[in-house]
Amino acid sequence: MFDFGAIMQGIVALGAAGLTFILLGVGVKVLFFRRRQLPGTVDPDQLDGLEDRLHRTETKVTELEERLDFAERMLTEARSKAQLPGRP
Repeated sequence: MFDFGAIMQGIVALGAAGLTFILLGVGVKVLFFRRRQLPGTVDPDQLDGLEDRLHRTETKVTELEERLDFAERMLTEARSKAQLPGRP
C-alpha cells in the first residue's frame, strides 16, 4: 500500500531542504548585520547631543504626564458635580 522507504526518503529530503533554507537565511542575516554594525568609536559631541535631547524629551514627557493628571482630575470633578442631585 505505502512504500515506507519512499516516504522516509521524502521526509528526509524535505527536512534537508528546510534546513538548507534556514541556514541560508541565517547566513544572509549575519552578512547584512555585519555590514550595518556601528564603528567602534562614538563621536563624543554626538553622544552629548543625544543625551541632551533625551533629557529634554524626558522633561517634556514629565510635563505632559502632569497635564494629563490635572485634566483627568478636572474631568472627574466635573462629572461628579453633574451627578449630584438637584443640580442641572
